[in-house]
Amino acid sequence: MKIFGVECRVVDLSFKLHPGKEERRLEIRRFTYGAGEFMHDIDTMSHIGTHVECPSHYVDARYGKRGADLSKIPVEAFLGEAVLVDLSDKAAREPVTVKDLEDSGVQEGDIVLIGNSRFTGDDRPYISPEAARWLAETRVKMVGVDDSVHVEAPWNYESLDKMATHDNLLSNNIPLIERLTNLDKLRKRRFLFIGLPVNVEGLDAFPIRAIALEPLEGE
Repeated sequence: MKIFGVECRVVDLSFKLHPGKEERRLEIRRFTYGAGEFMHDIDTMSHIGTHVECPSHYVDARYGKRGADLSKIPVEAFLGEAVLVDLSDKAAREPVTVKDLEDSGVQEGDIVLIGNSRFTGDDRPYISPEAARWLAETRVKMVGVDDSVHVEAPWNYESLDKMATHDNLLSNNIPLIERLTNLDKLRKRRFLFIGLPVNVEGLDAFPIRAIALEPLEGE
């Protein structure tokens, strides 16, 4: 497709969801409305499929104060220039380090997508606390991961005070995307990312349709 005269390749980075078949609750019920047109009731969770988490997901529980919900995050936070941190060379259970981020060219204002490791389950690489702190201090715009990387060190999901990635990012108003897919289909290190949730007051998270737009100039 062309955007402002520039031919771009579109890569869908979102999972397709199947009502009634997901691990987490997702049900839809069709009904007629008005003159007989169809609408749907939707019964689901805020964390399902490819979704973005905002500060209220963590800050409220960890610190007992109001973190920003979806409606309080500027829409500009959910789109912009993105960079891929490719983990295809990482060993099992190896941390994502500050050097990995620096070598990938991460800079202030970036949307940082991390993934493409060869591992699943407990063998996945993980974002180290030092890397999470560096991302916050560098003031990136947003961070996303696919299912091949742990957001937290594997042993740090049991208590809020050990969740260094959630703490460093969400406490600094940096949204966190989980369950991206198709990062292996990206051809460029840098691209335009768009991942917009609905604008609902009070929600801590919501599914997004995440896409990458890669300019084809120079190919």
